Amino acid sequence: LRDPKVGAALSAFHRAPAESWTVSSLAKAAGVSRTLFAERANALLGMTPMQYVRDWRLMLARRMLAESARSIEEVAREVGYSSASAFTKAYRSYYGVDPRRKPT
Repeated sequence: LRDPKVGAALSAFHRAPAESWTVSSLAKAAGVSRTLFAERANALLGMTPMQYVRDWRLMLARRMLAESARSIEEVAREVGYSSASAFTKAYRSYYGVDPRRKPT
């Protein structure tokens, strides 16, 4: 992104998507207040920062599942979910299918 603050936070997230990211931790990576970061990110991304985090993690997980033999548990951990069941629920809600079903 062209916005250096939001870009810095997203770069930090992309380097370590499995970390326990919050709006506060993203704002800290950006070097701005939580409110300012949330407003800027929302305006630039068209979604909240945490929606972006969720979307990116699930896209990354979908790719991992399609391109590797990693287990659901491994993928869940690698993209930042605390458990396979939490990941499975989020994945099913987002994509409408179970993550055990190989993406096309």
